[in-house]
Amino acid sequence: MKHSLLRDLPLLELVAVEAVIRLGSVAAAAEELSVTPSAISHRLRQIERALGVALVERRGRGIAPTATGHDCHAELARLIADFRDTTARLRAQSLQRVHLDVPPVIGVTWITPLLPRLRERLGVPGLRFELSTNRVPGVAPNPDADLFIDFGTAAGDAPGQHLLHRGSVRAYVPASEARSGDLTLAELASRALVRHTSASWPQWMQAAFGEAIEPRYAVSFDDPVSAVEACLAGEGPVLVGSIAARAYVEAGLLHPAHPGRLEAGDYTVELTPRGQLKPLARRTLDQLLALGDASTG
Repeated sequence: MKHSLLRDLPLLELVAVEAVIRLGSVAAAAEELSVTPSAISHRLRQIERALGVALVERRGRGIAPTATGHDCHAELARLIADFRDTTARLRAQSLQRVHLDVPPVIGVTWITPLLPRLRERLGVPGLRFELSTNRVPGVAPNPDADLFIDFGTAAGDAPGQHLLHRGSVRAYVPASEARSGDLTLAELASRALVRHTSASWPQWMQAAFGEAIEPRYAVSFDDPVSAVEACLAGEGPVLVGSIAARAYVEAGLLHPAHPGRLEAGDYTVELTPRGQLKPLARRTLDQLLALGDASTG
């Protein structure tokens, strides 16, 4: 087995030596390090035994460094101070970072465009967002995540789970398309349509018109964002979930072509155990809920 220098590095003992020499007291060092005086004495004996030299000696009621202890204390104090500063810096960076684990569609079409507004509303200098955008519903969140978004039909049932978006499937056309009214069944029969594999044109027609025809597809996609882009490129009306279309509608590029809609499941957001311990993650959750739309699709 390869020998590890880190495995044998006496970190606790070195910290104890530095504190005892700096404070001149085993009891004071124990109080600062939140351990018992006997634990400090044990650590001193351990490192002196390992090094083969005495580092401290008793002088009356106090403790003083030996010549060897005095020689090593300044360097040891500097190293521990550097370690403490680095730890504090890493902790501060962690507290200014929020990691979200989200499904691809809502990550691309809603969360990413929302980040500037979210950052402005949180008002935290140096705030950094990290996104994992390949989340699969029902799978454990990314271990680094502070919040995660899921998609399903049982929104808000679990403790700590908050409804973010109530989704629907609708038909859309480019906003540039000149229209005098809503899509009709006759028009759909005469036009090529863009198909997203998770949205059924016949099912939507049945809900919107009370009957359905066999659709004629110009192109099919398993990705709703690509389906929307094909619609904008002139391939025909598209049937997609409201989350996939939302950013395009808000940008004035896409327009609902008919009031008919199908329920499409809900997006929920939840804090992970690590996120529950982070005030910034809890504030981010509050802002997401304020900016979300849990009532309409």
